[in-house]
Amino acid sequence: MSNPVFFSKPSEIRGAGPGLDVVWARLAQAQVLRRHALTLLGVAAVLASPWIASAWPQAGWVNQGLEWLGLGLMLLALLGRCACMLYLGGRKGAELIADGPYSVSRNPLYVFSVLAVLGIGLQTGSLVVGLALALAAFAVFRWIVAEEEQLLHTAFGAGYDAYCARVPRFGPRPSLWRTPQRVTVDLPGVWKTMRDALPYFLSIPLFEAVEAAQDAGWVHVRLWLF
Repeated sequence: MSNPVFFSKPSEIRGAGPGLDVVWARLAQAQVLRRHALTLLGVAAVLASPWIASAWPQAGWVNQGLEWLGLGLMLLALLGRCACMLYLGGRKGAELIADGPYSVSRNPLYVFSVLAVLGIGLQTGSLVVGLALALAAFAVFRWIVAEEEQLLHTAFGAGYDAYCARVPRFGPRPSLWRTPQRVTVDLPGVWKTMRDALPYFLSIPLFEAVEAAQDAGWVHVRLWLF
């Protein structure tokens, strides 16, 4: 769930100095911590799920509606992340990406990732679970964005500052949309993004299996959440 607006190594940037190397190394360490934090969040959610259930009746329209909404959000996240890669994957060298999704939000990949996490949580039929997971993921992304912004500012200076002044950090602000007439697409990159996002949908059979186990009395619910 990375946000590779800036994806080149410091050595590939003209005039890159030792200061950029230091910021790059710090960001690399932060990205490792981000992956660990998101992994722990996922593991905690899976381990807690047998003892948590939706307070809405399973066959009721609210429960079913939340699950369908979650599916829609996961599909939107999948398509959105692929759209981001259409503008990222074909770029050569070190550039500040400011077209397409990046023209309305500085971190669209993270925005779509939060929507995906919300959709995954809604597969439990509980709005509280979905929002709790999404807020936890957002907190992690907000922290890593601050680290990335230091690198981008160091690399692009005034150009990045002007971009920040124009485009919201998360947003999005659709009125700012802009795109070139032609975009060079890296198809393997788009396919990799799609492949990496497909595990979102494993949450559907996972939480259905948890509900079946709860109904069968194999595990006992301790907390009911709307």
